[in-house]
Amino acid sequence: MVNWIDRRMSRRQCLALLAGAATTAIMPGFCLGQNDPRVLCVGVSTDTLAGANINDARAAYKVWIQEVSRTLGRVIAQVIPDIFVPSEQMIRMIRQGTIDCFGITAPEYAKVADFIDPDSMILQDYLADGVEYVLVVHNNSTYKKLEDLRGAQLVVHHHRDMALAPAWLGTLLAKNHLPPPEHFFGDQLLRDSLTQVVLPVFFRRLDAACLLRTHWETAVELNPQLGRELRFLAVSPKLVPILICFRRKCNPEGKRILTDAILRISSLPGGQQIVALYQARGFVERPGSVMKSALELLRQYEGVLANLPAAPQKGRS
Repeated sequence: MVNWIDRRMSRRQCLALLAGAATTAIMPGFCLGQNDPRVLCVGVSTDTLAGANINDARAAYKVWIQEVSRTLGRVIAQVIPDIFVPSEQMIRMIRQGTIDCFGITAPEYAKVADFIDPDSMILQDYLADGVEYVLVVHNNSTYKKLEDLRGAQLVVHHHRDMALAPAWLGTLLAKNHLPPPEHFFGDQLLRDSLTQVVLPVFFRRLDAACLLRTHWETAVELNPQLGRELRFLAVSPKLVPILICFRRKCNPEGKRILTDAILRISSLPGGQQIVALYQARGFVERPGSVMKSALELLRQYEGVLANLPAAPQKGRS
């Protein structure tokens, strides 16, 4: 993602200018359509942008909404002022019913599942069948099983699709009767760049890496020696880490129109910017059951956290 942004600085500046025009074009329509239940309120959690540039994302969404409204000849969606909001604020808005369509992570979904329409979820195409996390070590290391990593240095890819990695690692360690990650590993590092995740393990500067299997396969495709020198110590089940949802009982006509616009997102220039931002080709619709594995993992992780000993309280000064 960082490389994508770096190669397109001029495009980002162009989008920023377009966003200003988009805002003035959209907001008057929203004011006129505030009483129209078909006009849906749209927002995205900032947790879905780990490793990405929020200004680029905000500009791309504004331009896309403008293009959709112009194509349809009417406003169908009202983006909240900043488009992206902190996780706690997003969860509060969903529970209060003040937002109709929202992009969130799986951990956020688990907190508000009862408020979400269970019939359909919209996913980036490459997430449709779920993704896997892998724990990678060097072939020549002494790490043969999970417990051997006690005190080791772990590097984790800082990427939006890694939203379920903490739950997976925590649950994996607990199943093996090992302490939680913050106590088990000697150090945990976050890195935005894929090369900064894989190469330190390859060169034996760090002990293990946690990343997406698809990103691992990309790295091996670019450098086949990685596949010969590194190996998996653990692999997660297939999980869906990010999704777009609708609140229960939102206007069905508005939902249908907006769903169709999202599924056809790559047909509009502004939509192509969003697709590129998320490194996808497009979006697909799936039933709520697609979240079953993620919810089960998060339930297990919640049990793990509940069974951790309470932190000692500090004495009074």
